Amino acid sequence: MRKDLKWESDLHYPTSGNVRPWTYDQNRYMDMTEPLRSTMTKNQYLKVLVACGYYDMATPLGGIEFNVSHLAYDAAVTSRVSFSYYEAGHMIYIRPSAHKALKQDIAKFIRGNSGPAAASATQD
Repeated sequence: MRKDLKWESDLHYPTSGNVRPWTYDQNRYMDMTEPLRSTMTKNQYLKVLVACGYYDMATPLGGIEFNVSHLAYDAAVTSRVSFSYYEAGHMIYIRPSAHKALKQDIAKFIRGNSGPAAASATQD
């Protein structure tokens, strides 16, 4: 920023969010399966795109794949979850090739889930 934008400041720039107090069960990952299952059961129109980085050590893709496969044991729910995979870590958007693919996948997901008018417009 200093070099490219010629911007100077003595302000502190935090490189990670303040998440304290961080409360979690030791040696376990956060499992949001139940709130997602409940929400998707109540809203039959809700669709979810899960973006996975192959090298993500913060939210490993095997964990989310496992959680979604056990989401509701109901194809009416699990069929509304789609996955996209990237040659990247947790912050998919910082690798230019993965960023481009992520942007395209999100745009495709939005276009494909924007209702009947949008769906017919994308087919023309």
